[in-house]
Amino acid sequence: MAAEADDPTAASATLEKFRLYETRARFYVIGSSREKRWFRVLKIDRSEPSELHLSEDPVWYSQQEVKSLLQRIAEGNRSTGGLTFVTKAYGIAGCIKFLESYYLILVTKRRQIGCICGHAIYCIDESQMITVPHSSVQTDVATSKNELRYKKLLASVDLTKDFFYSYTYPIMQSLQQNVTSAGMKETPYENLFVWNTFLTEPIRSRCRNALWSVALVHGHFKQVKLSVFGRELNVILISRRSRHFAGTRYLKRGVNDHGKVANDVETEQIVFEEEAGSWKGRMSAIVQMRGSIPLFWSQEAGRLSPKPDIFVQRYDPTYEATKLHFDDLAQRYGQPIIILNLIKTVEKRPREMMLRREFFNAVGYLNQNVPEERKLRFIHWDFHKFAKSKSANVLGVLGGVASEALDLTGFYYSGKPKVQKRRSIQLSRTSTARDVEIRASSGDLPRLSSNADALGSIASQDMRKEDSKHEPLGDAPCYQTGVLRTNCIDCLDRTNVAQYAYGLAALGRQLHAMGLTDVSKIHPDSSIASALMEMYQSMGDALAHQYGGSAAHNTVFPERQGKWKATTQSREFLKSIKRYYSNAYTDGEKQDAINLFLGYFQPQEGKPALWDLDTDYYLHVTTAGDDSYHLSSPHGNNVPGGSGDAMSPRPTLSPVPACKEDFSRMKLTSFDKLIERTCSSIRNVRLHCDADLRPSGGVGTSAMAPDAAEIQLKSPNWLFGQRKHAETVPIAKVTPVENANEGNKDETNVSLCGELNWLSSSADSCEEDNFRRLYQDSPDRYPLPVF
Repeated sequence: MAAEADDPTAASATLEKFRLYETRARFYVIGSSREKRWFRVLKIDRSEPSELHLSEDPVWYSQQEVKSLLQRIAEGNRSTGGLTFVTKAYGIAGCIKFLESYYLILVTKRRQIGCICGHAIYCIDESQMITVPHSSVQTDVATSKNELRYKKLLASVDLTKDFFYSYTYPIMQSLQQNVTSAGMKETPYENLFVWNTFLTEPIRSRCRNALWSVALVHGHFKQVKLSVFGRELNVILISRRSRHFAGTRYLKRGVNDHGKVANDVETEQIVFEEEAGSWKGRMSAIVQMRGSIPLFWSQEAGRLSPKPDIFVQRYDPTYEATKLHFDDLAQRYGQPIIILNLIKTVEKRPREMMLRREFFNAVGYLNQNVPEERKLRFIHWDFHKFAKSKSANVLGVLGGVASEALDLTGFYYSGKPKVQKRRSIQLSRTSTARDVEIRASSGDLPRLSSNADALGSIASQDMRKEDSKHEPLGDAPCYQTGVLRTNCIDCLDRTNVAQYAYGLAALGRQLHAMGLTDVSKIHPDSSIASALMEMYQSMGDALAHQYGGSAAHNTVFPERQGKWKATTQSREFLKSIKRYYSNAYTDGEKQDAINLFLGYFQPQEGKPALWDLDTDYYLHVTTAGDDSYHLSSPHGNNVPGGSGDAMSPRPTLSPVPACKEDFSRMKLTSFDKLIERTCSSIRNVRLHCDADLRPSGGVGTSAMAPDAAEIQLKSPNWLFGQRKHAETVPIAKVTPVENANEGNKDETNVSLCGELNWLSSSADSCEEDNFRRLYQDSPDRYPLPVF
């Protein structure tokens, strides 16, 4: 980090590696930069049983200076036990107090799972909760039954599952928002997708900075690397779950009084290209979201009823909470707001159809006396009814809706110019790729923060060209304004299929805008469509586990993938049993843990315990754990020029060194091992469609069903009509390679003398996650052969 190396006080300076030491009176947290060139010291007092006293040393220390400081501390505390090393860490996830003692939550093991334009993304492999007060000052309350139960409850929120973070990239915000808000100084912890906002507040408020903590996002992160004619393509799928009105399936339904809905998840699909030479790779992103139907409704989970009745809890004649929800979406994404409602229209026993009717009435009421450009676009389609028909092509119909929605909202495209003009690749059935050359490109990735002024100029250039905000015109950037909001009853199973269809339609346009294809549609049977389907299937399973307690129900994806129907049915039955058990027996405790983690409930001595409350309704309608209501603008806006969070300064994205492999430290004994190491993330394949390998007349039966799709799209329930599109051209075959890696295992040396050696050790300075070895390519000095 060039800026950090010259000036540690620069806005780009971050702390990524930590050592925790203890004396009888204090904890000492030694934080270092990634290269271990500069150090900071945080002191935590241990003499108070129920108070948290922090003091941050404002000095940036060098290696020798911090080594000398630790030696002096050890000498000064020799009479009381000296200075002891406790643990190595990679960030503070927060601190919390239950009934008496404060606890420090540390990230003790991490693993890199992705890289966005040079900015590393990590997940947590191991965390540790450490009691702050010394045992000699603790009272009996610290070991009471309730205190221990609260500790166990908080520990049930597993930070090693579906939590991720970055030191240099605001992963809680979309790519478009990060580009258009260049110049922010600190991580926006008040963002609705940061789950440890409450836990980190005691440290951030006392230190008045966010150097010591990491902002955790809950949801899903998946990155795959594809190769199209030797041009390397990264596809990233990010799902961010809102911390507002968060909880489990039957305990969190509908909307609360503040307009926050249950199961609110934002999904972003990022595509960027890696190129060698002087040409910078282009970036593109599209955002969609899901959320529970914004009405006051509920279901009571019963042990005897796998499908409980649906109740509309409250009559809201002016739909005030519904209006607050859609106003919030407009603030976050701009206009238009497109609603895709997939619930049932007709049932023998009215359940979903009651909500459909009420939701339709709510949208109609809110659209009264509203300008045309601000009206909600409501689309209703009975997913189950259509899927049961013999000639059903669910993805074909949803693809038509996605295309119309994309016409209205557009998508983000960086529009970075090329140095030399390249011919766009025509991916025809006769295309072959026997000559595939893989070139190192990580050094030429566009760094979001390497030139903040350039990012600002890109944003201002587009704001002056309002006409180009939806469709890419040449090399001009374009932005997404508006969003597609999809829901079914649970916003899980049917919603997953609809979001994949939208992602596939968007990917075709993204590749076309980036000059990788000559058409804006992707053939549904191509391998890139299959790779994207696997990504959305993985995302759907993760989100379903978080909200519903089991993997997502799915019949469309297995049918597309050619899986045996009987096997699929048995798996779906087992998922139903698992989800039913989770909802009936374990969701209550899971909801308590979420309320404790997010700060909606804060234990107090002499007050009722969390598990004794009859309901948590009042926890989610007050401002406890939810600081957005104190802000003039609740959330940052994805729209260029939109108002952002007034109390959340925008951090500057600091330049990050290229993620290149350090071959001087690799022990390679043969050329074959070099090839295996450097090409492990990409498989070179002949680029053709599967249809090319089929005998004449053997084309699959999963193609579009235009008649059925056209009938559905032209029916009165639809807002949009079917457009005439060009013939779909199959896209070239590509192969995704997952980022399979394991975190490095660090050795712990408990002696002070041994610990001081880490300050100047060159072995630690070259520590890299295995992701960098598996995911990045060789430098130019190691050219690879052409196959």
